[in-house]
Order: sequence, then structure tokens, then C-alpha cells
Amino acid sequence: MYGLVSRFKPRCLVHSPVLDRYLAASLLQKSIRRDEPELAWQAASYLLENHPAYFWKRLPVIGMEDIGVADLDVTMMAILAGTEPELREQLGGCLKVATALIEIMCSSTKDRTPDDLYDVISRSISLREARTMYADENFPGSLPFGLQTEGGVLERANRLALLAGCAGDVPAVGIRRRRWLEAIQVIGVEAASNAVQETAILGLLRTGSILSPMLFVAGSEGDQVSTEIDDPLLPAPDDTAVPVWVLGQHTRIGLAGFRKFASRSSRMKAFLADAMDGSVSRSKVVGALVFRLDCGQLRRRLDWSLASELKCQATGLGWGIPDCTVPEAMSILRDEFDLLNECRADALHVYLR
Repeated sequence: MYGLVSRFKPRCLVHSPVLDRYLAASLLQKSIRRDEPELAWQAASYLLENHPAYFWKRLPVIGMEDIGVADLDVTMMAILAGTEPELREQLGGCLKVATALIEIMCSSTKDRTPDDLYDVISRSISLREARTMYADENFPGSLPFGLQTEGGVLERANRLALLAGCAGDVPAVGIRRRRWLEAIQVIGVEAASNAVQETAILGLLRTGSILSPMLFVAGSEGDQVSTEIDDPLLPAPDDTAVPVWVLGQHTRIGLAGFRKFASRSSRMKAFLADAMDGSVSRSKVVGALVFRLDCGQLRRRLDWSLASELKCQATGLGWGIPDCTVPEAMSILRDEFDLLNECRADALHVYLR
């Protein structure tokens, strides 16, 4: 790690138009996804100056969500640097380490399989029902039966999710972490490489995130190939302070833009009136769809079969709308993407005014 970091000179903090740490975090993560180091450094500058602890907390999340098994060394670097202040000092200080990591993470091969895997098991009705069945039938409070030997990727991920609590049993963070650690150690002897197991355990011990066991399950498949592909990046206006693709469903500015779109688009308004089940707001329904179309796109995505399958499954799961209606909603977004961008830009201009 020292050899990699030593190649970079620390950058100076730059002015950023961002006025909100959540918008800055979104800009940081999506710029890393798209290999946009200058934009990523704008976001990093704002966070390092105003919310440094939050910046370092985000790096391990970005590593596990967007790089994952595609480059385990980079993922581990993000986890270590983000959680060890003493290590950052040994490597030359915060600015030097932040400079190096942003450049390395932007140019790294990307993979969102652990996050897509969690998305599928958390949103699939049949898998949620299976977790309830496991809990009702025979859940001993530790490893669910058959975890070591039964089922494929979704089955194993679903049973690991069960360790986080199901059917009203939501254990404390420490208990969830201990259960996942036990499972990874038991399964890992045969199911995964040492590097996958070590990265998952490190991520679990340092962050406690469910992405760690998801990374373990995804990395256990072992059919990754070396080729990279670029996701299609849709056009965006170039006259906004930050790119509109930063504005997703986890930023209040993004939600404001999606509300505007749901009101201005007669097609989307009619679709939502017929399809929504009322579990989430109109803006979040649109936001979930926009993430799959625009905000979740990667440069240098690792091209392997499990990733493609899970990305397709996650895209087809409706968030607040029936699964069978997702293709129609995506078609509306593609047809009216210019209007969507206009609405996001309007929301951004209001925010920065």
C-alpha cells in the first residue's frame, strides 16, 4: 500500500459549489463510478474541509459497493485507509492518502455485485418470504441450517441476511457482526479464496455492513473474467454546477427533481397513478428507476456472468410498483430523459441559488 500511495503528490483542496455533505458524498461516489477524478476531488475537498470523519467513513462503503471483487486490493485499501487514522499519518497524511485513493479508485475496475445481490434479496418478495419461513421453522440464533452446503448465490445470501434478523427479531449490531463473522469463517474454508474471505472479514470488522457478507458470497463464485465494459452513460446538460447524474434518490435535491418530473411528465404521472402501491413516494419510485438507468452506471465494469444476472434481476424489481410494470416505466424515462434532466437541473439551480 505504501508503494502505491507514495507515487502520488498530495493535492490542494479546491473550491466546491457543493453545500451539503450528502450531495458531496453522492458526487464523490458517482464520480468514482464514472472515472471522473477531478469531480471526485471537488467532493473530497468539501468533505475533507467540512466533514472529514464522514469522508473517511464513506470510502470503505464506496470500495465495497462499487469496486468489490473486481479489485480486492483496492477494496481492502479503501477499508484500511478509511478506518485507520494512524495508517493515514504513516502514509504521508490525509491529503496524500485521499489524493492517491481517489485516483486509484476512479481508474480501478468496478463491480457492484455485492450491492446488487443485497438489493435483490431485500426487495424480492419470494426471498423475503423464504427468510420468514427459515426463521419460523428452525432458526437457532446462530448459523441457519444448511448454510454451509445448500443452495446457490441467492440462497446463501438470503440465509446470511437472516442472521441480521427476520420476523421481528433484529439483533444488536454486535450480535449481527458475530453471526456473519462465524458464517464467513465456517463457509470460507471451501467456498472462497483467502483474499475474498480476508476482505469480507476486514470489511465486516471495520464497518459492520451487510455488504461484507454479500461481497463474500459474490466473491465465492470465482467466475470473474478480466474483461471490462463501460455502461452506457446518457447525455447530461453541461451548464450545471455539478452533473445532474449526481442527483439520486438519496439526495433531497434529487428527490425534488424527481417530484418535478412526476408532475411535468403526463406519461409518468398517468403511469404512477395506475401502478403505485403506496409503499413509497412518487419521487422515490422515480429515483429507484433513475438509479438503474443513470446514477448507477460504471466505467470499467467487470464483465462476468453473476454480475450481469444480478444487475438484470435488480433492475427488474419494482420499488413501489409491480415488477411487471418496470419495463414500461423505464421506457418512459428513456423517451423523456431530456425532461428528467431539465427537472433535475431546475432543482439544483433552486438549491444553489
